[in-house]
Amino acid sequence: MAQIIKTSVKCYKKRAKKTVGGKQKVYEYNQYLIPLKRSDNLECKEGVFIIPETYFKELVGVEDTWAVKEYLNKLKGYERNIEEYQREFRELEIRYQKEFKDLEWKHSELSKSYKELLSKHTKATKLYKMDTTKLQELETKTEELAKQLELKDVEYKKLKEDYELILNKDALIEEQIKPDEDKQDEEKDFWSIIKNRLGKKELASKDE
Repeated sequence: MAQIIKTSVKCYKKRAKKTVGGKQKVYEYNQYLIPLKRSDNLECKEGVFIIPETYFKELVGVEDTWAVKEYLNKLKGYERNIEEYQREFRELEIRYQKEFKDLEWKHSELSKSYKELLSKHTKATKLYKMDTTKLQELETKTEELAKQLELKDVEYKKLKEDYELILNKDALIEEQIKPDEDKQDEEKDFWSIIKNRLGKKELASKDE
């Protein structure tokens, strides 16, 4: 505990003789003394601070020694509280530093994941655009092929119609040609009968 020593400053006159300009003069000045007691328990050459009572009252708010001791005890309590707060603050600081490092690590991992996802998304978008372009090209080719198919279908129908017309013409020609062929066949049969009869008569005459 801090020790407050209350005492009074004692002054007394002190004379000194000095020779100035060949003449001796006597000077007086105040000598100050601050008496202490053995019970103050101060050691020789121990440093002390001296505060005037009026200033001490302004500084502390009291001038009674007991009140000062009580005030200092309160200050000690405040110091203990401050030390406790400092200890708690250090513990909180250590915990927050650990949590901050954990958050930094998580942030780093999330940044890596985000970059990977962004890269995948960019590649997927690029492939999607390429596939969309190919799809548009295929749609264009399909439309062109459909148009060509329609033209081929028209040509096919025309060729079919022409083929059917030719078949109809062939049928008509065959019908027109058929009676003439029947007549030729009848003539051939008539001459065959005559040749057969003549052949039989020749054979009979030889036998006779």
